[in-house]
Amino acid sequence: MGKIYILEDDKNISEIEQFALKNAGYEVSTFATASDFENALTKEHPDLIIMDIMLPDRDGLSVLKDVRAEQSTAKLPVIMVTAKTSEMDKVKGLDQGADDYMTKPVDEEEMILRIRALLRRAQIVNER
Repeated sequence: MGKIYILEDDKNISEIEQFALKNAGYEVSTFATASDFENALTKEHPDLIIMDIMLPDRDGLSVLKDVRAEQSTAKLPVIMVTAKTSEMDKVKGLDQGADDYMTKPVDEEEMILRIRALLRRAQIVNER
């Protein structure tokens, strides 16, 4: 179905997301740090990225900015999944390039539905 990268430093959340996505048929790679994630992006591009904002080594919004700035990754669908729940946080995340923004705790079924929708839209855009 597709390859998804998860950038999440909380091991429990990462495992829950990974389990749900694998059960939905996706191939998943998880990363606990921005540096590991960025290193993986230099080798292979996923079909979609799920990214936290609060990371141990770097702010997720700055990682998102770099993803959008790089021509080879600029159009990858990105969902921010974070504990930052204020309206301003959501606006900032979407304004800086996230395609979707979900707050923790995340309903796994809703997350999968949002992923499917984003991947459908990405496929339509790529076919044009």
